[in-house]
Order: sequence, then structure tokens, then C-alpha cells
Amino acid sequence: MIRNVSTATAVATTVKPTMFELNAKYKDCPVRTYEYDIGGKKFIVHSNFIGSKDIDKVISEIAFNRALNESQNTTKNAA
Repeated sequence: MIRNVSTATAVATTVKPTMFELNAKYKDCPVRTYEYDIGGKKFIVHSNFIGSKDIDKVISEIAFNRALNESQNTTKNAA
């Protein structure tokens, strides 16, 4: 066990933006709100669409994973 060793690094740490800063930054982006009732409790979900994902890549990954899962399930059922 090493003691009395400095844990400071030369890498600068980033500060997370506050909720107010994020709201101001993405105020013009589309927002969708859903309400869910789970176990008698009301949950409200706000989805903010900031457009930072490549939709083609996301859809391709979903399709690939679904095809892989279906082929694995077919193989298990045949065995």
C-alpha cells in the first residue's frame, strides 16, 4: 500500500453544466412529455431531442441486434 502519494493529475477536470444552462442551450429543440402511472405513482418523463445521434447508425444497430437475437432464438429452439 502506497501512502502520502499525491493523487493530483495534470488533466483538467470538466465541470458539468447546470440544469439552467442546459435548458438555455437546448430551449429551441423539440421536447416530448409523457405521464406514466406505475404502482399508483405518477411519473413524468421529459424527452429532449438535441439531434446529437446519427439516426442511421442507431437504426442499423437496432436491426442488427434484433436479427442476431432472432437467429439465436431460432437456433436454440431447433436444438
